Amino acid sequence: MLKGIIFDMDGVLINSEPFHYRIWKETLRRRGIQIEYEVYKACIGSTVGFLMKLLHEHYGVSLQDTALVEEMKKIKEEMMAKEGYPPLIPYVKELLEKLCSSGYQLAVASSSPYAYIEKVTRYWDIQKYFTCLVSGEFVEHPKPAPDVFLKAAGEMGLSPRECMVVEDSENGCKAAKNAGITCVAYYNPDSGKQDLSSAYMIVEGYEEIDGAFMEKVYCHSHHLPATVCETSRLLIREMKKEDIPRLMEICSQETSRDACEGVAKPLTEELEGFDTYRTYMYELCDMGYWCVLKKDTGELIGRAGIEPKLWNHKKTVVELGYIIDERYRKNGYAFEACRGIIAEADKRGAYYLHCRIKSSNTASINLAKKLGFEPIDYKLEDDGESMEVWRYTCGQGENPVQYP
Repeated sequence: MLKGIIFDMDGVLINSEPFHYRIWKETLRRRGIQIEYEVYKACIGSTVGFLMKLLHEHYGVSLQDTALVEEMKKIKEEMMAKEGYPPLIPYVKELLEKLCSSGYQLAVASSSPYAYIEKVTRYWDIQKYFTCLVSGEFVEHPKPAPDVFLKAAGEMGLSPRECMVVEDSENGCKAAKNAGITCVAYYNPDSGKQDLSSAYMIVEGYEEIDGAFMEKVYCHSHHLPATVCETSRLLIREMKKEDIPRLMEICSQETSRDACEGVAKPLTEELEGFDTYRTYMYELCDMGYWCVLKKDTGELIGRAGIEPKLWNHKKTVVELGYIIDERYRKNGYAFEACRGIIAEADKRGAYYLHCRIKSSNTASINLAKKLGFEPIDYKLEDDGESMEVWRYTCGQGENPVQYP
């Protein structure tokens, strides 16, 4: 279960990497050294000590040159007095507020000195969101070693498995991976061309990230069933392997067979194929068929969801499908589940949703009408004359995104 989220500071909370590069460039210029950016880039996300090792390797600077570090600190203070602190990354405050409101503990784990972390978070009035501030000064090994993240998790009273990390550097992403913590990488163009491939996911901004997004990423990275949405009476979540026997029981009901395309396989085959389905549908396509559970009892009463389908070998659409255990029908559960899923599909960027309904299935036709679907003149080659096609247009903004 996700309980804590650990943020790097430079390049993640504040856009400071160009500022730091200018500081070191000026410091070394006064020593007659022209530092190449490719050399400096390797230390982004790590400590001053790590940079000193790079300077020693490339320019012969002594590892014990404390005067150089003091000169850097002096220039840094002069530049901050003149220019102020580096600005916050857009939407950082909103993100921190949303995550705190969702009940997560937050921490900073940065390679910067503690005094600087404390000053920056206080200056920008974001210190109040964090349980702890952890500096690379507090640990033996700098990023890409896991030490600083493990310490932050420990100070929150959490295990690494209960945490996530937000980073912007190659060193930071590797440190999170070495700590066994799921990492979301923020692509910051001002942090240079960082190799973020060791992160589980890369994002380009914070404006649409919230607790639900982080929870889904966390669940997918650990192959756990993520919650899709909730309604007044229902919880809709991704399937887990243990759900399959119960879903097959529902689909084997006489009145359910027409709606259970592809679920008539032997149980062993369904179980063997589940891991592939989960990876492809849930983690890559961000859709699939999901479990419908009653919130008051936790009982699994059906499945519903959206899947990509290839129509007539050329047209890919997103189909809405559902099936409710016959013992729980005529209680409005199908409408409630489908309405929640349509709202979620809208959030995920869907434009059109489709469904195929037999002309004789008046209950499903009435449900489609109630949900806002409209019949369209389209026939699938494999469908008989009795099959109708209905379409729903999601309420998008100015630039709707067509789902594949």
